[in-house]
Amino acid sequence: MKLQVYEISSRNRQKYDISSIVSDPKWTTGLDSQAGTFEFGIEEDKAVFLRDGDIIEVLCDGKKSFRGKVFDRKKSKSKIWQIKTYDSLRYLQNKDTIVFDANRLSDRFNKICQLQGLPHKVLDQNSYNCADKVEDNESYFSMLESAMQEVRDNNNARFAIRDNFGTLELFNLNRGVTKLILGDKSLISDYDYQASIDGSYNAVKVIKEDSKTKQRQVFTATNKGLIDRWGKLQMVEKVTDSDVNNAQLKQKANDLLKANAKEVRTLTLKAVGVFPLQAGNSVTLKIEALQREGIANGSLALIKKCVHNLSKDHTMDLEVEVL
Repeated sequence: MKLQVYEISSRNRQKYDISSIVSDPKWTTGLDSQAGTFEFGIEEDKAVFLRDGDIIEVLCDGKKSFRGKVFDRKKSKSKIWQIKTYDSLRYLQNKDTIVFDANRLSDRFNKICQLQGLPHKVLDQNSYNCADKVEDNESYFSMLESAMQEVRDNNNARFAIRDNFGTLELFNLNRGVTKLILGDKSLISDYDYQASIDGSYNAVKVIKEDSKTKQRQVFTATNKGLIDRWGKLQMVEKVTDSDVNNAQLKQKANDLLKANAKEVRTLTLKAVGVFPLQAGNSVTLKIEALQREGIANGSLALIKKCVHNLSKDHTMDLEVEVL
């Protein structure tokens, strides 16, 4: 693997090849409201001194992999600076207040990117119209995740956002399915599997209280089969919005139950590095020792977090969701 790292100075706009003085590079992407990062060490150099806002571009085997800006610099007594850069998803952490009419996920994505002046592209459309909503002092990540969850709940389509070398892209996760197989005889060096109901719920109460009369309305949703198996695991959520009607509150209880009445399975993998694999891609798993968990015989797994360790030996640390 050939790694090329360039700096474009925010002061003089000059471009420098810093590949030879970069150490321990690591590229991380994730799906859960997080920007992609590229972290590395860099030696003191007379010609190059990185500052906040400088642009870092990374090419792997000649292919464009990462473009972002320096956000964090630190050093100790050694002559090595530790640099952390973020891609353009970092700007979706900004907060705003926006009133959305009933419209599509892509409309909201376009509006937010235009407000922030971010290059963007809609790779996949969805016809579902999200409900009108007032987003008050929320992050752009939160606004888009809310819309993506509504599309998933009502249209059975799952979307995500990624940075493609400086351009934000909205895409259906079906686009990210690869032919790659990870398993006992294919690339995996180690794994850690956990199945848990410690944070799960099989009974939900949604409570609305009238601020004037102090009267309460309670809306419940339960999964009797899981209560019989696990015992009763209950969550309670209070609603203060006076405009929410009874049908919406009942639906909220059902939605909370659907989201929480399940065993949470997590699988982390260590594997030989493969480009351009990143969060949002899906791979096939074949791990014989997890056959009783339904993973041995070709389970599809979504990569939720991907860390490329780009030192001499290229390896990956993956967090995956078994689909």
